[in-house]
Amino acid sequence: MSSQRKLRYADDVLGGPEAAERARLAAMATVCDPTTIRVLDELGVAAGWRCLEVGAGGGSIAAWLAGRVAATGQVVATDIDTGHLTGLTAECLTVLRHDITRDPPPDGAPFDLIHARFVLEHLPERDKVLDRLVTWLRPGGTIVIESIANFPLDSSPHPPFGQAMHAIGQVLAKTIGTDSTWARRFPGPLADRNLVGVGTTAHLPATGGANASALCWTLTLTRLRARIREFDLASDDTLDQALELLADPAFFDLAFATAIAWGRRPA
Repeated sequence: MSSQRKLRYADDVLGGPEAAERARLAAMATVCDPTTIRVLDELGVAAGWRCLEVGAGGGSIAAWLAGRVAATGQVVATDIDTGHLTGLTAECLTVLRHDITRDPPPDGAPFDLIHARFVLEHLPERDKVLDRLVTWLRPGGTIVIESIANFPLDSSPHPPFGQAMHAIGQVLAKTIGTDSTWARRFPGPLADRNLVGVGTTAHLPATGGANASALCWTLTLTRLRARIREFDLASDDTLDQALELLADPAFFDLAFATAIAWGRRPA
């Protein structure tokens, strides 16, 4: 794979129209949205703001933003696959099929807020993309980036689970160029671009007890299993044990963290 063109997230790696992917995105939203919304709320997102939601996925944060900015604001929800965004109907919200690596800025730029969750770590050209996003902010505008971070995995007390989660990160690195260590530098990538008011936090959701995080990782592991085996990153026995743990109501552990960073373009 290293000598070939890197695949993209939606090139039959993750993404796609399947019901399982819709369920995976919904579970992810259940786990992550409360933290995302808390951060956006504390940053002062308000009526009248122009917002860009990059890699909108299932659309839950785009819908929340539309409710917050109201009729006087604007939300542009972009993705390279907009199939899961068809239910977004707010008048102030526009859905746009858009490739953040090469397409021009969407109508509405410059923006008061740009938010990207689980996008940049999956792009080998993440630094250039972040450069582009910063230029799409108005003076005083805020960018919020969220990324998976693998640092909790090394201390897992459940070896099959830890190995399976590491295999997810490794197979994404080999296929689409994901870097699950990049976010450990937060908020460095924003400070390096001379943003102000820079800050960071991390969310470490418990995975287990048949909760939404367990469902999300079950669906992710199931989707990536064939590729994990193709690269011999974990044995079938290890993957089976990990899935059994995820299905056990008594099981709890920490999978990937979500690292979040924000900053403002100087006025």
